[in-house]
Amino acid sequence: MKGVKRVWEVCEPHPDVFSRDPDPSLFAISLFHVAQGLADKDYTDAERFFLRTFMTRALADLLERVLGRLSGKGRGAPVLRLETPFGGGKTHTMTALYHAVCSPEALDEHEVLRPILDRLGLEALPRDVRVAVLDGRGLDVRGRTVPEGFTIRTLWGELAYQLGGREGYELLAEADRTLTSPGGRQLTELFERYQPALVLMDEVLEYLLKARAVRVGDSSLMEQTGTFLGELTSAVSATPRSVLVLALPASSLEIPAESQEVAERLFQYAKKVLGRMELVETPVAQDEIFGVLRRRLFQNTGSERDHRKAVEALRDYYDEYARFFPDRLRSPDYRERMLAAYPFHPELIDLLYERWGPHPQFQRTRGALRLLALVLRRLWSQRPGSAILIQPHHVDLADRHIRGEVVRLLDSGFDAIVTGDVLGRSQEVDRALGGEYHREQLGRGAATCIFLYSISAATRDAGATEEEIRTALLRPEVNPAMVSEVLGRLRERLWYLRYRDRRYLFSARPNLNKMILDFENEITDEQVEGKIAEWLVEVSGKGKGVFQVVVAPGEPQSVPDCAQPTLVILPPGVTNPEEWMVQALESVGGNIRTNKNMLVFLAPDTTQLAALQGLVRRYLALEEVAHSPSFREMEPEDREQVQEQLREKRTGIEGLFLKMYQDVYRPGVSGVKKVSSATSAFPGVKTLDEYARQLLEKNGILLERIAPEYLQGVLQENGGEVSLSQVNTIFTGVVGQPLLKNPKEAITGAIREGVRQGIFGVQAGSRTFVGEEVPEEVLKNGNVVLIASPKKQEKEPGTAVSSPESGAITLTVRTSANILYPLLQAAQRLRELQGATVLLRVDDPTGAMRRLKQDLEKLLRDYGCTVEWEERQS
Repeated sequence: MKGVKRVWEVCEPHPDVFSRDPDPSLFAISLFHVAQGLADKDYTDAERFFLRTFMTRALADLLERVLGRLSGKGRGAPVLRLETPFGGGKTHTMTALYHAVCSPEALDEHEVLRPILDRLGLEALPRDVRVAVLDGRGLDVRGRTVPEGFTIRTLWGELAYQLGGREGYELLAEADRTLTSPGGRQLTELFERYQPALVLMDEVLEYLLKARAVRVGDSSLMEQTGTFLGELTSAVSATPRSVLVLALPASSLEIPAESQEVAERLFQYAKKVLGRMELVETPVAQDEIFGVLRRRLFQNTGSERDHRKAVEALRDYYDEYARFFPDRLRSPDYRERMLAAYPFHPELIDLLYERWGPHPQFQRTRGALRLLALVLRRLWSQRPGSAILIQPHHVDLADRHIRGEVVRLLDSGFDAIVTGDVLGRSQEVDRALGGEYHREQLGRGAATCIFLYSISAATRDAGATEEEIRTALLRPEVNPAMVSEVLGRLRERLWYLRYRDRRYLFSARPNLNKMILDFENEITDEQVEGKIAEWLVEVSGKGKGVFQVVVAPGEPQSVPDCAQPTLVILPPGVTNPEEWMVQALESVGGNIRTNKNMLVFLAPDTTQLAALQGLVRRYLALEEVAHSPSFREMEPEDREQVQEQLREKRTGIEGLFLKMYQDVYRPGVSGVKKVSSATSAFPGVKTLDEYARQLLEKNGILLERIAPEYLQGVLQENGGEVSLSQVNTIFTGVVGQPLLKNPKEAITGAIREGVRQGIFGVQAGSRTFVGEEVPEEVLKNGNVVLIASPKKQEKEPGTAVSSPESGAITLTVRTSANILYPLLQAAQRLRELQGATVLLRVDDPTGAMRRLKQDLEKLLRDYGCTVEWEERQS
């Protein structure tokens, strides 16, 4: 983006883009007003008009044909019918013809007309051409009184008067007074007398529509005018230097009749009367649209260098994120289109011409010019940093004038949809997402683009794919992947947004979100809290793992006191977790807790509670929708969407529980101590007890079994003699001992192994077991005593005595203190050795280990290890 300027830094719009109030007629030409000198100077001044007219190939061709015939140099058709879609340039074309023959002195050397004259072999534009402008919108069927004092009542009267003044009018005066069509001979005589003549007829069907109401004997003025038009074509054709150019709409949809049926009948009538005229279309070719817009809207578009920098910045962006955008954006042809369209992005112009163009209410070039002028005014006022090129998302629907231009293509009800969804709820999505989403207003921008793409003459093409939205919305330095997140949120929050066949579009009918929200507003806080409690039980994994699971107990003192691992999941809304856990450790039901070491606490991140409540509320509303009578009446797609959202919310809620409950605590010497949390969830973990189990195992706290040597340390700390029940109590009640999955089974196993190896013995009454198997029934008695240095009794006859293996070996390992993982792995294997002693030597030449001496010594001695320190002077 370095060195890339925004369009408002490069281009200079025409002053009238800023200086006028928004006027629907700004880009609408009335041929009648041009001829009367009542239109804006941009249209009445010939030089200014051509300065702001982009000479399309079709317009240049038409001018050449008409001027050639009027000058006697060409063989152009005498009668031409212009037929383009609404706003396609018919009136603009006739205005160009009008000025070319009415202001020849001013235009002889004009840069756009000179090449045409050269091709015709003319030194100058033809002089003394008589022009008649017959604009059906400007003419009154009741007639008009001219300065000479008489009244003109018909089109033929107007024609005769404009070509020959009073003298010309007298040729057809009788026909005008009686409202009856003159014959072909009279019309031919008129043209022969006043040629070269150019007749420009615009909005003919509007005149015919008004003429229906004027009775003429057994017929009407409309029928008489139809006859006149037929005779007129013949008369012009018979006169070598006369031309008739008549404009007709492309369809009956453009006729302002009281009904579509009347408009269609009138349209077919005109086509029948004028069907023999040569059809000449004057459309703006696709590659000429950009030139028309630049010429009409800007007086200066800056340097080509700035254009290329902006285009290359976007091209580099499309290359960097190629998988997010259509391949055509990276083609050489599209690069040229971007340069030609500057300062507009081609997608905006294609939207207006290809999507909106066929719409009966959109006036193509005229409508595009008016809308884009308003967009420019808004952009130059706000100067957004995103305007490298002007894209669809820059059509700011918050501007009431822009919104009015867009909404009128649909119906008035869509104004509320724009203000509610596009300008309201989409911005709530931006605020909720925060960060770059909010800064770049991606939610509002995406909603704007979808709304613009929802306007289409063909219903099947309405709406936009995610790829189209990215093209219409994104610009460099915005990650395209963010659009997927935005669209997902919009689908959930907007009321009139629909998603069908992978296309997003707005419709007048509310979507499921509106219904869901209505149900959501009926969900009480008590229902939400109850569902959270129910779901917490489900996601806890209660009763399926190594823990006894206690879910959200009402009081800390109600946590049971059991000699088995107990996972306590704190309530989601607990205000002071550590204080709550300390209270649970101190007492149970008014008594001192004895099995403190068996407790594991899972505390919530309370900052996630609001999000959890919102998800659960939406899930409950979806359940209500699914069970409502209206659910059966929905379209299949909507029913499936409800089920899909239920599945998504269930997955989201379960995931949020796992994210919310990450902090595991164990009893400490004073209070509780947090266990190092997992940096990310363990793969495949779906329940809270499974998460706690894996975390405790990873940190070496939760053990399946213990080594006999550990019990030897316990014996040493207790004077060399301790009962089996005391051993159990030490592991279940003394804080700091490892947490055994099954204390009784782990302790019994360690005792058997220790006795078998002769590390210690078991005394049961007068019988002492050492170096042998201890019967199971002996270890069931909690009063039997574990003794530290037993004297081995003679073996019973037949008992084998094992001898040590020969060839002893010593393992010495040297490794860095910050790479202990291999040592830990080796220690796991060393556990399998019988009778081996592990000697660990740590060399610390810096003496930094001195501060750990006390903690390390206590830890190792607690586990029954022999510790010796050797200090050396450096």
